[in-house]
Amino acid sequence: MSVKLRRILCLVVAAILIFALTACAGSESESEITTVTTTSKQVTTQPAVTTTASQTTTKAETTTQAVEANPFEEFYEISWIFGFCDTYDEGAYDELMIEERYNIDLQCWNISYYDTEGLTMMLAAGDIPDFSNLAKGGKAPHVLYEEGFTRSVPLEMYKKYFPYYYELMENNAPTSFEYNLIRGTEEYYGISWVRSNYKMFYNAPLFRLDWLENIGYEIPQEELTPIPLTSEKLAKYSGQTYITTYLFEHEEVNDIFRAFTEDDPDGNGEDDTYAAVINPNSFRNVWVDLYWGQFGLVSSEANYLYLDELTGNVVPWYAYSGYKEYVMWASDMYQKGYMRTLPAGTFYDVLLATWMTGKVGYFNADRQYIARPDAPDYSDRQPPQGLWLKGEEDATFVMMPALKGPGKSWGNKRYVLDAFIGGAGGTTVVGEQVSDGELIRMLTIYNDYNTNKDDPWFREVYQGVEGVHFTWSGEPWNSSKITTPVENVPPKYRRGGSNIGVGAFSAEPNLFVHEAYRQIWLYHIEDKWVEKYAITPHKQINILDMGEELFDAYNVAWAAVSGQINPIINDFATRSWDGEIANINTEWEQYLNQLYAAGLDDLIKNFYENEAFRVYTPPEVYD
Repeated sequence: MSVKLRRILCLVVAAILIFALTACAGSESESEITTVTTTSKQVTTQPAVTTTASQTTTKAETTTQAVEANPFEEFYEISWIFGFCDTYDEGAYDELMIEERYNIDLQCWNISYYDTEGLTMMLAAGDIPDFSNLAKGGKAPHVLYEEGFTRSVPLEMYKKYFPYYYELMENNAPTSFEYNLIRGTEEYYGISWVRSNYKMFYNAPLFRLDWLENIGYEIPQEELTPIPLTSEKLAKYSGQTYITTYLFEHEEVNDIFRAFTEDDPDGNGEDDTYAAVINPNSFRNVWVDLYWGQFGLVSSEANYLYLDELTGNVVPWYAYSGYKEYVMWASDMYQKGYMRTLPAGTFYDVLLATWMTGKVGYFNADRQYIARPDAPDYSDRQPPQGLWLKGEEDATFVMMPALKGPGKSWGNKRYVLDAFIGGAGGTTVVGEQVSDGELIRMLTIYNDYNTNKDDPWFREVYQGVEGVHFTWSGEPWNSSKITTPVENVPPKYRRGGSNIGVGAFSAEPNLFVHEAYRQIWLYHIEDKWVEKYAITPHKQINILDMGEELFDAYNVAWAAVSGQINPIINDFATRSWDGEIANINTEWEQYLNQLYAAGLDDLIKNFYENEAFRVYTPPEVYD
């Protein structure tokens, strides 16, 4: 039903009701009228004076009854689209709990969150639910607003009805106040999502601990915390993976890589092992971030700008002195055979297959899938779980925060820079038809969810019922959950109603997924890994930090010179990788001169060091 049609029907219904009330009030046959007066503290029922044609009663009786004030007295019907609405049946267990508590009727529109065609057709018909994420609908939040589909959300409502969210905005200023902002106002195109993974690293170093011990690199036992595993599938390997804050010095890493290649770390008497996988010079993404991170920069972030201590300039990665140091290190490791490239094929599949040969001792591990029993398509193909299942049942592993570099600038890449996210994929939009009262009700639910997570009611509605939806792997609420398969949950306990987007505004991770995930998260938080080891940009190329005018001008300028700059970058990288540069330090000066002459000098002066381009401010990750 379109917004316009919905309005017309509402007017018709209202007219009918007015007519009916008028008719009743005007009827001479009506013999009695009762008036009810309500206050917040008590209800007073007072029969009014009753009048008929033959008699008048003037005596009134008053009774007073104390009742609890209802904070959600007005009833609302609220429609939504999130996640799996296309297969959703009304009346789920958690839906009913939410509806009763907050005096609402949740109505899930049966259309998939991922159905691009369906969402596009819905918008073309003029329809939109009250609250939804329409990432696949083809229209950005500002477009939905400008075309009349959505309403704005005032900042004052966050302050008053969603204070948890507003505090996060304050802790993550300035960008948190700018995502989805309607320029020139204090109102927003929608509610920007919050990501808990801004407190984490994307990948982490994972070493074969048994190999380290075989080559003489002992980590003190008190520095090792074992990760418990209790699932039926992995319990036998509990205590074979550790997490630590211990760090090897850079020269120790170099020697470990050598020994993993030359000193027979697996003890089979054959020269068939090596340290790690590296990718060709042209390959830049999160899988090589840890290598670059030793030298103070990250591969996967092309929009990071760095303050180079040698030149004093604000420069991109390809002109940063840390990049030169990385090139020297990586080409040396590759030429010596300590790090080897992958065979041909689909990168991810080939990478995991290479790791599973059992001949590699170091991994850029995806910390999300470390020993994860519920994600076999990913976890079973990578260490540690994959190697155990392939027969190396005695293998042990250790995870660290980062690879330590030779200088003072080194670290790891944070999963995301900002806690907040905007755009179609990270915004809950609010339908134009939504009243202030309905918006307040939903903001209240979002706030309650994030501030009352230890309350039994909230635990039940958002985590489920112990023994029905899950069991604990260890101590209740201090371990991971073992989720009951959906088909084994009794029909009366079917869940799904709590998937109304509440989790999109939480800055706290779900620590009840599985043991390894939980332990890694706790280490990140308790030891403040991100605060200590995260590589952050001096500036970041984006519209929020640059301003629309400067950002647009920069894109034009970069397009004009990129054709001259990119060949210089590629030539230097290829020749260094192939061992064709005798002295990279000497060659570097020539390389920089070429870059500056090709247009980099103008980019630095006009944009990167422009005072209107603000310096990046890290968020308060741990409060």
